Amino acid sequence: MTRTHHRISGGVTLAVLAFIYLPIGVLFLNAFNAEKQLVKWGGFTTHWFTDAINNERIRTDFQHSLEIAVCATVLSLIIAITASLWAREAKPRSRALFDGTTLMRLVLPEVVIAVGLYLLFLKVGLPLGTGAVILGHVVFLSAYATVVLQARVATLGTNLEAAASDLGATPWRTFRRVTLPQLMPAVIVAGLLCFTFSLDDVITSQFLSGGSVETLPVLLLGLIRHQITPEVNAVGAMLIMITVTAFVVAVAASGLRTAGGLSQAGAGAPKEEPS
Repeated sequence: MTRTHHRISGGVTLAVLAFIYLPIGVLFLNAFNAEKQLVKWGGFTTHWFTDAINNERIRTDFQHSLEIAVCATVLSLIIAITASLWAREAKPRSRALFDGTTLMRLVLPEVVIAVGLYLLFLKVGLPLGTGAVILGHVVFLSAYATVVLQARVATLGTNLEAAASDLGATPWRTFRRVTLPQLMPAVIVAGLLCFTFSLDDVITSQFLSGGSVETLPVLLLGLIRHQITPEVNAVGAMLIMITVTAFVVAVAASGLRTAGGLSQAGAGAPKEEPS
């Protein structure tokens, strides 16, 4: 009975994983398919990647997406770090209100946030475009970053910060040399989430672009309405590779920083005198 249960669970797990990753595999396969109509396998080629890279519109939209993602990530991390450290010392009622507003930005549908920001920007006279898209991304990305950083802050004590203050360190020096290094693994993870979510966002970018700026996901959405071409698969494959590369680099950087911190801690520990 137990063995049968495990087989069923394993089969369901494999089916779910196949449902998730099989379309990605098909996309990668078609990105290298020489058959333009994608009705059969026509041989291996990298021609579609060359066409996508040489397409000026794709390059311009990718540059827009990259600039927006970097700016939105930096602003979201600044807000999340500040808010998480404030919430650690906040009163219970203020903390509850803060947590409620953070979770609200997570559970509300993105289209609701996008429409609300669109109407707000029109009301106050804020022009639509790159700046509006960045602000729109920050609204919900800062919530994701805050949740990640709050989980890290909750595991930190204040002993090291108090010791640094007692030794004469200024608040900024204490933050830079003591608090931030302890938060850095969570900062890297939160930054990766914000960057990837911003890079592939469609709804907020489409509402707040105002026609003056076009991001790569919005362009892809417009292209697939007519036909899924090999160039579209090539661009999708490149975006996935960029995301995976960023994830590997972030994990490696986080591991190196943790190992460096442990080494410094070990080097700074007092050595036992021989008896």
